[in-house]
Amino acid sequence: MGMRFETTRLSGGAVALLLAVATAGAAAATENSGRFSMSPSGDGFMRLDKVTGAVSLCERKDGDWACRSLPDDQKALQDRIGKLEDENRALKDENRRLEDVMGLGPDAKPPAGNGAAPGTTPAPKSGPSMPSEKDVDKAFDYVEGMLRKFKERLKKLDEDLAPGPEAPKLPGPGEPPKPDKPGGTTPL
Repeated sequence: MGMRFETTRLSGGAVALLLAVATAGAAAATENSGRFSMSPSGDGFMRLDKVTGAVSLCERKDGDWACRSLPDDQKALQDRIGKLEDENRALKDENRRLEDVMGLGPDAKPPAGNGAAPGTTPAPKSGPSMPSEKDVDKAFDYVEGMLRKFKERLKKLDEDLAPGPEAPKLPGPGEPPKPDKPGGTTPL
């Protein structure tokens, strides 16, 4: 007696269906392998989080397993770069704001009466501008007023400190100093 084998023919659709099921099963097995990958290391193992990329060292201490996260230099560098970019952006914004306040920014408008023809942009200045004669006159007038007030205050102070008629009077501006005693010399 011989054995008899029967051959079964499968249609093309059935073959495709079997192939798809086998492929899906292999993909599911790969996906179900877990979020973490473990590999032995010394007395414990290294755990890699496949989603975040974080690495932890897991060791047994006092009968319990504990995993501690290892420092990630790349993440620390990326965090530092992010902070520096934020700081740089803030400094640029502050610089633009100060330029606008000082009238140096690209949107700054030239002061009225700058001598430029209407509708034209004045040439950029390479340094500080010289004050006009009018500005210099104002400055001198201010200084003169200060000196005049100072002189009046000194005169009032002299009057307040003078004990009586026998006190020597200080010479005023433009007056030559007077000798203390008749026939004496003028002190230098």
